[in-house]
Amino acid sequence: MKKKLLSLLLCTVMVGTMLAGCGSKKEETPAANTETEAPAEKEETPAPEEKEEGEAAPAGEAKTVAYITPSTTTPFWNWVEAGIQSAAAEAGYKVEVYDSANDSATQLKNAQNAITAQVDAIIISPTDSASCPAVLEEAESAGIPVIICDIGTDEGNYLAMVSTPNYEGAYEVGKYLGQYMKDNNLSGSVGEITIPLSRINGQNRTKGFEDALKEFGFEVNTVLETSDFTVDEADTQTRNIVTANSDLVAVFANHDQATLGAVTAVADLDLKDKVLVASFDGNPDIVEYLKSGQVLVCGAQQAKKMGKESINALVSHFAGEEVPEEIQVPVLLLTADNVEEYLTEIDEDVCGLN
Repeated sequence: MKKKLLSLLLCTVMVGTMLAGCGSKKEETPAANTETEAPAEKEETPAPEEKEEGEAAPAGEAKTVAYITPSTTTPFWNWVEAGIQSAAAEAGYKVEVYDSANDSATQLKNAQNAITAQVDAIIISPTDSASCPAVLEEAESAGIPVIICDIGTDEGNYLAMVSTPNYEGAYEVGKYLGQYMKDNNLSGSVGEITIPLSRINGQNRTKGFEDALKEFGFEVNTVLETSDFTVDEADTQTRNIVTANSDLVAVFANHDQATLGAVTAVADLDLKDKVLVASFDGNPDIVEYLKSGQVLVCGAQQAKKMGKESINALVSHFAGEEVPEEIQVPVLLLTADNVEEYLTEIDEDVCGLN
């Protein structure tokens, strides 16, 4: 843990009544019904003492967790949320989702609202790495533990970071593509559609792919950066890459929507037999594209599993157990040759197939 976060749980005992199960930090609420008051002869329950970080929560105490997502319209984050919700249900936790709409100012406001609502913990997938420290600072001041799920942060204190080994995963994609091109005597330019390079994971993903290609004598000639994560955007970007590189042999799409856009553009331009598509992330459509050969290789992030691990880390924390600072969830390297073998893992831990 980067620094211990002092968890201050301040519960005000109300005169004559107390809500059952008052373990989560909630605002005072007047008693709505005098029939729920404790018997007159029963002494008031004393307020619990402040707990040091890592102290086990009382048995049966429910927790409320805020998940601050970059966007609820991007499928990848919906799968992360699905994993969070699944593990939270098993733990008896409640999850409140805050949509940042890919805006750092909204993200900070979401964090402030979650803190005001007195949530017990925050899971954040930052809009970008530079904006995350402001959220971490607010949470630290309030004594609320934070799990960073993907993206990464430039600095700040947090309980744990759950992430994909982006460099290693993208390196394996680049290695597979480079070996394929070498084995098939292919040569030409390579284009890349990246996630925002203001994100640490975007920087690592790009570098891993490019480092691997260099080992096979290839380089990325054109790099275009995603801004709105839509298929239409990626379709246009792919067409621009084709226009800029008459000898284009491959495109590496750094995220799901970019892959869908690249496949659409390549098919529409009648380049399926000339331009290879390599992918990162993984969704149900890409599984089918692998089977049909429209996508050569995919470094599939286990989005749902990342969400599950984020909740699991909080469960361990509230049980007084040590939580690793870094929790990495491996990338699955999917190809036409092995995708059928991974269908169960894809359904349960990547994106769900049903």
